[in-house]
Amino acid sequence: MLQIPDAINKEQSLKKHVTKSSFRESLQNEYNDYLNSQANRFDSENCLKIDLHCHDHNSDVPDELWGRILRLPETWLKTKELVSLLKKNNMDVITVSNHNNARSCWKLLDQGIDVLVAAEFTCYFPEYELYIHVLTYGFTKEQEVELNEKRQNIYDFLRYTAQADIPVIMPHPLYFYTKNEKIDLSLFEKLAVMFQRFEVLNGQRDLWQSVLTLNWAQSLTAEKILSYAKKHNLNPFDFAVDPNKPKILTGGSDDHTGIFAGQCGSNLYIPNLAKRLETEKPSALALEALREGNVSPFGQIGENQKLNIALLDYFSQVATKITDPGLLRIMLHRGSAWDKIGCFVVSNFLLEMQKNKKAMKFFQFIHDALQGKKPNKLIKWQTSKNYRFCFNYLEQIADSKHKSPEEFVSTVNDVIGKLFAYLNKLMATKIEETINHNKGPKLTNISTEEITRKFEVPSQLTALFFGNNVKKDNMSNVKVEKLLDHLSFPLLISTFLAGATLASTRVLYQNRNLLNGFADHLGKNRHQNKALYLTDTLRDKNGVSNSLSGKLKEIQKADLPIDFLICHTDIAPEPHLYVVRPISTFSVPHYGDQEIRIPDLMEIARIFYEGGYDRIICSTEGPMAVVSLFIQQMFNVPCYFFMHTDWIDFIKHGTDLTQYERDRVRRLLRALYNRYDGIFVLNSEHKEWLTDHEMQLEPSKVFLTAHHTQPRNANAKPMKKSDLFADATDDTPILFIACRVSKEKGLFDLPKILEKAKQTIPDLRLVIAGSGPATEELKEKLPEALFLGWQSKEQLSALYLTLDLFIFPSKFDTFGNVILESFVHGMPTLAYNCKGPKDIIQHNKNGYLVENINDMANKIVEFYSNDTQRSVMKNNALIRASEYQAEPIMHQFMCDLGLDIPSGYPTNKHNTHTTTKADAEPQYSSSENVYAQEKTVA
Repeated sequence: MLQIPDAINKEQSLKKHVTKSSFRESLQNEYNDYLNSQANRFDSENCLKIDLHCHDHNSDVPDELWGRILRLPETWLKTKELVSLLKKNNMDVITVSNHNNARSCWKLLDQGIDVLVAAEFTCYFPEYELYIHVLTYGFTKEQEVELNEKRQNIYDFLRYTAQADIPVIMPHPLYFYTKNEKIDLSLFEKLAVMFQRFEVLNGQRDLWQSVLTLNWAQSLTAEKILSYAKKHNLNPFDFAVDPNKPKILTGGSDDHTGIFAGQCGSNLYIPNLAKRLETEKPSALALEALREGNVSPFGQIGENQKLNIALLDYFSQVATKITDPGLLRIMLHRGSAWDKIGCFVVSNFLLEMQKNKKAMKFFQFIHDALQGKKPNKLIKWQTSKNYRFCFNYLEQIADSKHKSPEEFVSTVNDVIGKLFAYLNKLMATKIEETINHNKGPKLTNISTEEITRKFEVPSQLTALFFGNNVKKDNMSNVKVEKLLDHLSFPLLISTFLAGATLASTRVLYQNRNLLNGFADHLGKNRHQNKALYLTDTLRDKNGVSNSLSGKLKEIQKADLPIDFLICHTDIAPEPHLYVVRPISTFSVPHYGDQEIRIPDLMEIARIFYEGGYDRIICSTEGPMAVVSLFIQQMFNVPCYFFMHTDWIDFIKHGTDLTQYERDRVRRLLRALYNRYDGIFVLNSEHKEWLTDHEMQLEPSKVFLTAHHTQPRNANAKPMKKSDLFADATDDTPILFIACRVSKEKGLFDLPKILEKAKQTIPDLRLVIAGSGPATEELKEKLPEALFLGWQSKEQLSALYLTLDLFIFPSKFDTFGNVILESFVHGMPTLAYNCKGPKDIIQHNKNGYLVENINDMANKIVEFYSNDTQRSVMKNNALIRASEYQAEPIMHQFMCDLGLDIPSGYPTNKHNTHTTTKADAEPQYSSSENVYAQEKTVA
């Protein structure tokens, strides 16, 4: 049996506790103060409790386009079940506010059950091409027909309700069922004139939206409403709105599944309630209180968690009950081509999923558990041991349903995260077992070139799924139906959980720009600007890791609005650093010691939400890139990519792939980078490459930045050269290089460079610091060189201070962080005139830029032949290092991200490197011009 749940609990105990951000805490405190004031507003003995916003199975036409295309109802909840839940939660008055009909209310009245007749009409706002909802109460059957006719125009609808004295409420004013670019603040000015009642507590909507709505409604003075009325040529009295009276604020659960019905609602105040109930129906008294505005909301906001639970229940029912919508229906229904393609894919996925009996049973168990019903114990013990954990989690959910609403919400969301992590670990284990039992080529025997060449799938679906007539030169030789047979249950359920979480949050934030603009208009409740920085490497033995560690150190020092997140087995959390434990780890064959770690997607999404972040950065193209794009879609936030590695150059210099095969990788990268809102690059050549015809990114999306220097290690002292070479003196010429020992670093140019330079400087030596896959091969080529392996920062500092010239033959690096390291210690650098080095090195001033091996050898000779020039170059290297200070680089980085700069944080100062194109280009071109002039003279 796979012992995973205990491992999950252990890993979760290691994760840094994520507390709510100050932004979300302030929202919660503000809203709690409001609810407390409302709880004491009326005498409870004279109040009727009602959930003004709930639905059952008669709400059968969904507002979401995909729901209509797929012929899905709003809910399968029966009227009887809803009424029972409302009574169980102590509602004194029953109402059912279904979409565009009151069938459930009429049915209840026919059964002799007192009910406040209601419906949630979908009305059209013509100038915005927008459909909005209007909760409507106390109408007759004849008026219902009229209301359905007039809802085609919101103005006609509201004028009619005003004339008929039918009270209406604007529900969730900041939530719309579609993304609409025409929505602006003028819409809310009109709503202020046209509505007297607004829903400020919605059990399925986000806390931020509720607080914004509350503050906006309470800010609507008579002067504002009258000015809006004049501006838009509207008469508030035509809509039964009295500008001199405060807005009436209401609450409701907005429940569609029967999970939260009656947990949020409104207290309706009726003087002498007990006496009046002797002769009047509760529904009539409720309608009176609603008309007069004697209303106070009650309940609790669960942020996105409640909607997540509701959609989880809804999707579990969709999975078991969906029927084929029909191809022609999908093709001929209104909506974009992408909507139709999406619905086609979803319907096929769900219909195929129905063939998996285990998955179907599990979906039914999820629905039952969310309703408080435990799975049958006999079924549990008949289930494979690897899957019994599912029943344990479902039992926890069912038990929590009978406790407090807060505990239920907390338990469900916690269980979803644990279940998702377990299922992914289970899949990783099954994949590993499949690979180990594979009779064909092992993964460890497949090179990165082979993987790239096979990176293709057939366009013929039968070949993909059944392996018919499969070509062996691509991934088609893996039969997908066999893979899915092993992974079907955990894959389906984990995809289902991730999809429900993404959908529930995405619908809340699809109009995030509107919410930000609304907060700006109010002058309060503006979402904080704060970025979460995802990386696959930190504290590892590579250059990217070193540069990111330096960036994190500056963030920690200045308390900047950026937090890092790394997936790692050993790193401990720090201030501004979250650590999540990997679900699985593996290594890419023939690519050194870098471990690939698969992160827990749901855990990172939770951290992002609770941490109050509003943008995301990703720095590597590994698993974190997938996570970053998931969060981008989930929360509708800007997503940026920091490009550290030139993968095209890497495969060009480190593999034997052809141009055609390299183009395959380039197209994949182009597709990836185009998904981001901005790309940060470390050199001007990359900026040009990303914006030209090969990559086709918008120039405005590409930002030039740089790594910054880190202070020299104060404990580091120069060594004696004789400590490295026994026969060396202080005058012995010694070159130095520190990098990953691999072919793409250009290290195999060194034998020829040294051979030529030694013709003039026979005593020339070379020290190499670093490790990598090409170490042994390079040792054979350079038997006289000193290989030190991986060195600590203190050891590197001592080497920089001891040796003479840094030699950097790489044409692959996007920046060359080691060049800055050498400059910090006063060591000049010799490098090829290519991207990265040419943006840092000033030719003949603090180093050399050359074109080929011969030039590099010649410059070594020149460097050692002129003691004065060597001394000047050392000083110039220190000066150049001072131009790459952290503050100005991070300042520009935050500006490009759109983050607020903390007060007092330094801006660009004298002798600092700036990362704007206008400033950077003269520096780069001057280096190249000096080099070009020298070549001309020669």
